[in-house]
Amino acid sequence: MKRKVLGVLFTAMCLCAVPSAAYAEAQEAETTEAAGEAADEPEAGAETVTELSDSLYDFQVKIGDKVYQFPMYYQDFAADWTLGKNEDPEMGVGTNSYGSISFYKGDDRVSVDVINLGINQLPLNQCLVAGIDIDASYDFDVAATPVELPGGIVMGKSNFDDIKAAYGDPSDTYEGDLYTKYSYSKDYYEEVHFYVYKDDNTLKQVDMRNFVEPEGYDKGSVSEEVPEIVSSYTAPTELGDDLLAPQLEFCGDLYSLPAPVSAFLENGWELQNVEDGAYVAGRDLEFVDMMKNNQSVHFSVYNFTQDATAIENCFVRELEVGNYDSDALTLTLSGGFTLGAKKADLIAAAEEKGYSCDEDGDYLNIYKTADTKIDNRAQFWFNKDEDPDTVASVAYRNEILPE
Repeated sequence: MKRKVLGVLFTAMCLCAVPSAAYAEAQEAETTEAAGEAADEPEAGAETVTELSDSLYDFQVKIGDKVYQFPMYYQDFAADWTLGKNEDPEMGVGTNSYGSISFYKGDDRVSVDVINLGINQLPLNQCLVAGIDIDASYDFDVAATPVELPGGIVMGKSNFDDIKAAYGDPSDTYEGDLYTKYSYSKDYYEEVHFYVYKDDNTLKQVDMRNFVEPEGYDKGSVSEEVPEIVSSYTAPTELGDDLLAPQLEFCGDLYSLPAPVSAFLENGWELQNVEDGAYVAGRDLEFVDMMKNNQSVHFSVYNFTQDATAIENCFVRELEVGNYDSDALTLTLSGGFTLGAKKADLIAAAEEKGYSCDEDGDYLNIYKTADTKIDNRAQFWFNKDEDPDTVASVAYRNEILPE
């Protein structure tokens, strides 16, 4: 099984983002023509399981007379359960993102993790169900619907001694006011949490996750279309007078950041060590090297679209040049600020526009407001050992596409 490392919290529905593995994976010949099309045709990873295994790390749970193994296809899980009325089965889930939603059967409720491990955005009902949380202390009646796990562990009956006898010592233990949580972890986001409540010393909640890509999982296909945000890009003809304006000059050519990789290619830069068919998944970030005039530069490139696209359709959002680089590498911001600029002049220009200036050690950060600092800023480094008042490196970042 291929492993995916998980990360940053996303938005509503508790969606979370999963950093992608590698842009340089060439698209396999078997991929479908329509993005995510194969999600409607469960194959690999969707085998029917009728009996519980002996291993906790097979991530199985028996609810009533049905055994579920995670991850499984959404449609297989939804065949037995009813989606909560506040959930939208057509809601888009970004690539490498997951969220927690509710399902019901009679009066019983479970919370499940749905995850999109593909390279394109998918509707909720074409994702994988990769985890489940069953809480008998609140909204699940285990007396009416028994819940069993491998090793004979039964919710509402088993205690920690039973759990330890079945699985050994836990990976981690947390003492809460009402319960003790025992965690068994195989790897990051491959884990099971058992909540043994102190009032009667029984297992009343189980939270299981297995965010591992199933063997044979079809990640979708890469569109050959050039996104409109790329085709509509126009290079500027001159610099602006505002140091935070998106227009800048890099190595003799004018760009407006964010600028598509294709604009750099048109100006003579060449991608290095990128395989044919390489792509970046939807809303994902990758790193590439480009070379021009014998100068190799490491770029981070971002795909602003929801679906996978070729490297050249991604955007450069940040550039940096320092006096430690070759003289052939140059960067001039709007307002004419470049290497050798004076700190006092930068601060004066920022104050004239009402911008904020933060000095952090040897760095000066200039941005419009605290809310926009992450998206749009200029950063200048001063070498205190040589000249603490003269710019020794210039970095500019802008993540905001023009409207």
